[in-house]
This record gives sequence, C-alpha cells and structure tokens, in this order.
Amino acid sequence: MATTAYPTPICLSCATPSSSFLPPSNFKPTKHVKPFLLFSASGSRLSDSAIKRKRRRTRQRSRAGKVSCSSSHGSETITACGWNEYVVSSDVPVLVEFWTSWCGPCVMVRRIIEEISQDYDGERVRFYKIDADEYPQIATSYGVEQIPTVLLFKDGDKVESMTGTLPKSVYVKAIEKYLC
Repeated sequence: MATTAYPTPICLSCATPSSSFLPPSNFKPTKHVKPFLLFSASGSRLSDSAIKRKRRRTRQRSRAGKVSCSSSHGSETITACGWNEYVVSSDVPVLVEFWTSWCGPCVMVRRIIEEISQDYDGERVRFYKIDADEYPQIATSYGVEQIPTVLLFKDGDKVESMTGTLPKSVYVKAIEKYLC
C-alpha cells in the first residue's frame, strides 16, 4: 500500500514548518470529507457530533459575507433592462456611477456617493450604479470612455458628466445645481 506524502504546512506568522496540523499517519483522505474537519489539533479523531458542529460553523462563516440589509442606504445596481425605467423616465434628478469590479478608484467614488446618498433622502435625487463591463452599450451611448464616471440626469437628459475620483463637494455642487 502506497502512502501519500503531504507537505508540511507553514505557519503564516513566522514561516516555519508546523507539524501540529498534520493528520495521523493512518489517515486515508476521501474526496467527500475535508481532512481538517476530522482531527483535533492533537491529532486525535473527532467524534461524529463534533465533526457536524465544525462543518456547520464552517458553512455559517462562509455565508456571513453574503448577507445584505434591504434597508441600507446608497446606490442601487441597475441593469440595461431597467435603464429606461429608473434613469430616463425618472421625475427627479438621477446620479449614475459607471464602475467595474477591477477598478480601484471606483471603490473610492462609491464611498463618496454612498455618503452623498445618505444626505439626500432618495426623494429629491436617486442614486444608481451600473457595471460598465457588463453593459458597455449603455456606457458607449452616453460617451463614457473612462471609469469611474458619474453622470447626472435630469428629465431623462444627461446634464453633467464627472470622470475620475473627485472630492465630495464637486458631486454635491453638481446635484444642487440641478435640483428644483
């Protein structure tokens, strides 16, 4: 019977090999069970109930980042399908942020827009964001060539375009200029 050699894990804080994480020598891995769930730090096998508890905690932690609050402030993500409904036919001014997932400055602009959206209650101005990579036809039709770009619409027409990471005051001044 052939034995499988596992590399010794390295401690992330000091970069030295650590043997406390290795399973016992008689361990036979299966494709359905993760080895780290079966053994304690001392190498003894865990009871079935302890394994179930550990798996449950692991699943709960992995879902923790996916919870969102439905009453949170900030800009909503829209798609090309909702563009006409939410932006073009809106009766109040609309601020739209064109962003992409790989854009670092977009994160900074998003934070600024989130702050501004909390100042305005959503009745006077609406805030949306749209992924320029997923919907390039919208970006192209409004002349968005660089990201982050923030467009301000009033009565369905583009009235202001701001490209790059700008101070909060620039966005606020543009919004105040077109508020009725």
